[in-house]
Amino acid sequence: MKTAVWLLLSATIVCAAEKYPYWVQSCTNEISSESGCEAGDSQLAAWALEAWRQASGGELGVTPATEERVARIRIYWARANMPLYGETRTILVEGRRGAEIYVLPDMRHLGRQIGAAAGDDKLLRDAIVYLTCLHESGHAFGLSHTDRFEDIMYSFGYGGDILEYFSRFRRKLRARDDIRAQSAISTYDQMRIMKLWPK
Repeated sequence: MKTAVWLLLSATIVCAAEKYPYWVQSCTNEISSESGCEAGDSQLAAWALEAWRQASGGELGVTPATEERVARIRIYWARANMPLYGETRTILVEGRRGAEIYVLPDMRHLGRQIGAAAGDDKLLRDAIVYLTCLHESGHAFGLSHTDRFEDIMYSFGYGGDILEYFSRFRRKLRARDDIRAQSAISTYDQMRIMKLWPK
């Protein structure tokens, strides 16, 4: 009897997780010529979403969607005419809150300093794309900006050394796969996401 009750409770907990099917735009030759995206960028986006799932203690159920129209989170590679690192727009998907996320993957359009540093360092470039996906998906899950430089939800509108903001994460990396093993979500970011999505 105790086993049956435990299984029932476990099933209830699993079902309680908020489900966020996601879709990431493929970096085709045409999209790459328009945005500067690279083939591995979709993986960086998926790693960012997984990082929030882990930070929420599993309360955010992020899984690949079967098609774009049913995805609550949709990530697109922005063209160079977008003067931001990224942007998140709220949408409704079957009556539920979702988001369209636009990420600019071409470092040449993010200012001379960032462009030069990322042009000389592929891992820095990938780190910036990943961190932008992480920041924007934080908005998709309901988080607002902070004024704390250590947070992934920090707003560049507060100033600070933006290259250093990205470089401190880059210094943790020896290889591309290290990106998913090194958390860029601060303790405060995690506390906020767990308040939004409590167990």
